[in-house]
Amino acid sequence: MENPSKRAWDSPSPSTEARTSPPDVSQDESQRLNPELDAAIKRLRTARTQFISAAIAFCDGLISDGQLRATRELLREKEILVEQLAKGDEIPIIEEPLPEGPPQELEVVDTGPLETEVEVDLTLPEDLTPDLKSKLEELNRKYERLKEDYKRGHINATQYNAIRAHYLEQREVALRLRETHPDSDRWQVVLEEGKTTFLMQLNEAACISVGIYDIKSRERIFVQGDMPVPAEASMSLLSTFGSSKIDPSSDRMYATQIEDGSALLLIPGVHTVCLVAFTQPPPDWQVRALREVHRHFETANMSALGQGKRQSLIFPNMKRFIRA
Repeated sequence: MENPSKRAWDSPSPSTEARTSPPDVSQDESQRLNPELDAAIKRLRTARTQFISAAIAFCDGLISDGQLRATRELLREKEILVEQLAKGDEIPIIEEPLPEGPPQELEVVDTGPLETEVEVDLTLPEDLTPDLKSKLEELNRKYERLKEDYKRGHINATQYNAIRAHYLEQREVALRLRETHPDSDRWQVVLEEGKTTFLMQLNEAACISVGIYDIKSRERIFVQGDMPVPAEASMSLLSTFGSSKIDPSSDRMYATQIEDGSALLLIPGVHTVCLVAFTQPPPDWQVRALREVHRHFETANMSALGQGKRQSLIFPNMKRFIRA
């Protein structure tokens, strides 16, 4: 929303795979550290808290394994950074601090048309039995939570439409059975739980490929996964990012779909643009996770990218994002 113990970056220099988590540092000790390490430890503590909350939500069935995986990926990056700073290892030049606190709201420009949803009347008949009324009221609450999850970007449009149709069908069939068989409890079978989780997993957007391109020359410098051939046509949108000065603080991105239903996401940076291909439009949490990975890539490679030294670039390991 699991195998979260792998490192986040593939580095040209040899290193061991197994690492130990850095010990917690007290407030008095942190005051004696250099400011960069102190700030990294604070971000690590925040990331640990967020990961624990995500793990609890995953156990409760509130988020998917992909969401949990993305949260663990970000936590691991911060663990590695603290370890390197604590050991005094040489860290790539960082010209701007990594973002702290909750991510900003992302401005995603969707090139496709927006559909207008028909409002559903959730008013219940007054002559329902207590058991049926209680179940339908619970279904109404689930429906409202579903709408809120979609608005907040926790699920994608395909998941929302599939689960919404499932809830409305449950409601309609249960009310119809109540009218045709008022003395029967057949409606209980209709309102049984379990299908929602299946629909969430079935319609989850899968990342199939990630590519990084030079923002000026449009030349591809990194790719992982099988990039769809039609995705190259989206390169025409790169002129939007390269034609004027880029604002590093901007979270503006472009999203579009190709004929087979796959979704493409263009994430601009200072020196590069990240092109991501999904099986279908992704929810905001996936967009945020990939935007963060691209941001860390540019931050870690700021010096090499600025000098055009591609041979020394450190590329992200996208295996936990890409689903074959």
